[in-house]
Amino acid sequence: MEKEKAKLKALIKHWIEHTREHGKNFKKWSEKADEMKMVKTSEYLLKAAEATEKTIEYLEKACREVDA
Repeated sequence: MEKEKAKLKALIKHWIEHTREHGKNFKKWSEKADEMKMVKTSEYLLKAAEATEKTIEYLEKACREVDA
């Protein structure tokens, strides 16, 4: 069971970093879309970036609970 807990914690940490990178890319491309006058596309990408922040929050809570 301890081995699986350690694996789960490692996976969650990986998912946090992976999700963080996606969020950064969403923001970057939101700015580029805005520069191309693709306003709605930019808005949706920004909303996706904001959603990743909430996802990261939940993943961080899950990671803390592994050791609880």
